[in-house]
Amino acid sequence: MDFLESIKIENHKIFYLAEHQKRVNQTFKKFFPKAEVLDLEQFFSQQMIPKEGLFKARIVYSDQDYSLEISPYTPKEISSLKVVEKNNISYDFKFLDRKALNGLNDKPEQEVIIVKNDQITDSSYANLVFYDGKKWVTPKTYLLNGTCRQRLLKEGKITEEKIEKKDIQKYQKIGFINAMLDLGEMTWDIDIVEL
Repeated sequence: MDFLESIKIENHKIFYLAEHQKRVNQTFKKFFPKAEVLDLEQFFSQQMIPKEGLFKARIVYSDQDYSLEISPYTPKEISSLKVVEKNNISYDFKFLDRKALNGLNDKPEQEVIIVKNDQITDSSYANLVFYDGKKWVTPKTYLLNGTCRQRLLKEGKITEEKIEKKDIQKYQKIGFINAMLDLGEMTWDIDIVEL
């Protein structure tokens, strides 16, 4: 069973390595309790890190092996967000196998808002945040408790709320957050959502 860790690198700086290490530790504890945990800091110390530009480091790992791919990062162009109901979906660890998440959108420039049991969860590749005119909130009912989501909650920049499908229109904006996208870097007016 393989897992994935995506890490932001910009101008030779590796971002939030401690948060990613925590998730790797949790994955090893759950799935590979007898194996030696992959040490990300040591792993990156043996790699050639780009000096300039924005890159996505993609680490695929298991208890037996790991690989690294570093590629230039450009955010996905999105023209619409479609609400998709998937009551049986589960993605509580960052599995390499993303069959449950792939293929939910109809068009290349479309992304999805996944609803599970009438509760807003995530998109297919990011946690969601909603702006009500005063503050940013994130659904309590996430699929994957992403590293950026956890950090922003800890920093008090976002709060958790129960958000149902019927609540979407009460917000002014929607945004994506993940290891590559911090708060405010990818947002839209709420009317981008196709209910």
